[in-house]
Amino acid sequence: MGMLVGFKRLKIQPLSLVDGVLKSAGSLIVIEGKANKGGTVKAEISGISKEAKVTSASNIGYYISRKGVDAPKVEFELLDIQQDDETRILGRKETANGVQLTGEDTEAPYCAISMESEDAQGNTAVVAFFYGVFSHDGDSMNTLEVGEDFKPENEKYTYTASANPVAEGEFAGQYMAKYAGPSKEALQEIEKSVLLQNAVA
Repeated sequence: MGMLVGFKRLKIQPLSLVDGVLKSAGSLIVIEGKANKGGTVKAEISGISKEAKVTSASNIGYYISRKGVDAPKVEFELLDIQQDDETRILGRKETANGVQLTGEDTEAPYCAISMESEDAQGNTAVVAFFYGVFSHDGDSMNTLEVGEDFKPENEKYTYTASANPVAEGEFAGQYMAKYAGPSKEALQEIEKSVLLQNAVA
């Protein structure tokens, strides 16, 4: 894919299994820096390449185990994520008065994600994951220093990826899809195949 310039937009699609078929669950969440809607700061992708392991025989490196992935995940830094969106992606509950609840029955839903950037030529670049869950381990509070302007802190979320659970097709068992270039068809393929915008529960 080459150089990635910036982190423009994050799309999150909560998922559900309906009669054994994976479908989108509710509306697509889009975080793109709009006022009071949250913004993207950083995404660190890791675990997409398995560590090669050498098996020796006859005093040589006879076979290198190299198939598959390690433990793919994305470490996010996001700013001002709204409570409604956080409640959905973390599987928390919310009362009629808008109080968010976290407890022993909290279970994050599976989600598909798409992260948008640009390549060095200014084309749209997208890195997407088919299936995974978000976690957010904690929040912090800091005193407001006298005489200093308030500067919001980034919030950290982790997306732990799993293989696409669909039973057949070229996307079955895949973790990640990415593309950078001018093809609208390729970008639409990611919207359709990863974010399931044509399969609403």
